[in-house]
Amino acid sequence: MPSQILRSLRQYIAAMLRALLSFLARGGTLVKYVATFADDRWSVVRDFVVSAVADAAASIAQPADRLIVVAAPFVDWVINVNGYPAKTAVVFHPVIIRRYITRTDVTWSDTTRRTYRSALMRMSEVLVGEVPLEFAPTAPQNTAAPYDDLDLHLLESWATGQSTAARRRSAGVVLALCAGAGLKANELLQVRRRDIVADAEGVLVTVTAGARTVPLLARFETLLLNSIAEVEPEHWVFGSPKRVKHGISTLTTFLYDTDRGNEPGPVTTRMRNTWLITHLIARTDMRALMTAAGVTKFEHLDQLVAHVPALDTDSYRSQLRAEVAR
Repeated sequence: MPSQILRSLRQYIAAMLRALLSFLARGGTLVKYVATFADDRWSVVRDFVVSAVADAAASIAQPADRLIVVAAPFVDWVINVNGYPAKTAVVFHPVIIRRYITRTDVTWSDTTRRTYRSALMRMSEVLVGEVPLEFAPTAPQNTAAPYDDLDLHLLESWATGQSTAARRRSAGVVLALCAGAGLKANELLQVRRRDIVADAEGVLVTVTAGARTVPLLARFETLLLNSIAEVEPEHWVFGSPKRVKHGISTLTTFLYDTDRGNEPGPVTTRMRNTWLITHLIARTDMRALMTAAGVTKFEHLDQLVAHVPALDTDSYRSQLRAEVAR
C-alpha cells in the first residue's frame, strides 16, 4: 500500500509539474525558459521536453527549472539536428546521451560535460529504466554525407552572395576552412589572420595555437584569401574582428541567420566530412591525414569509407600487390 501511495503521489507531482512547465515554457511570468536555439525548433520539441522534465523531476532531487536548461538543447540536438524520432526510449537512451556529451563540435569544459551527463543520465534512469540489450540508431553519428561537387558550387555562391561584406567574409571563411582544411567548429573560431600563410606552394592554416598546420585544398585558396584580404593580422577571421565570445552559438547563430537560397544547409561537420572523404578518395597517406585532421583514431572511418568509390578489379589487385620500399 505505501508503495502505491508513493507512486500516485509522484504521478500527481509530475502532472502538476507538466502543467507548470508548459505554462513557463510558453512565456509564463514566474520563470521564462528562453531556448538557446531557434524558436521554430523549440516549438517542435517543447511539449516533449516539458513532459520529460516533469516526469523526471518528480523522481530526482533536481529542480525542474534547472533540468529543462540541460534537457531542452539536448532534445533539440537529438530530434531536430540528428532526426531521431520523438520517442522517450530513443531520445534518452544512454547511447544517445554519450554521443551528445562527447560531441567535438562544441567548446564545453570537462565540468560542463560532467554536469550535463549527470543530469541526462539521471533522467534516463527515470524515463527509460533498464536499457534494452539492442539499440538500432535511426541515423549514424557524426557521419553526415559529404557535399558533392554541385553542392560545393552552390555553397560557394552562398558564401560570395551574402548581403554585406562582413557576412561574405565569415561565410567564405567557414566554407574554406571547414571544407578546405577540415577544421572543427571550435577550431574555426580560434583562427586569426596571422594563422593563415600563402606562399608558392599554396595556403597553410595553423590550428589551435600551433597544434598542427593544415594545407588548404587548392579549390578553396582563392575563396579564403579573398575573404580575409582586409583582415588585420591579429584579428579573428570569423565574425567580429575583435570579438570576445568564442562559444559555438556564435557560429550556429550566424549560419542560421545567413541569406539562403536553394543551396544545401551549411553544416560544419558535413564540410569536415567532405574534406576527409576528398582525401580518402585521393588516397592521401593515412598518417598525414590523421595529423592534419588532429585525430589519433577515426571512430567512424567505416561510415566515411562508404562514400569512397570502390576500385575496379585491376586497380584493386594492383594497389594491394604494390611493393613499397621500407
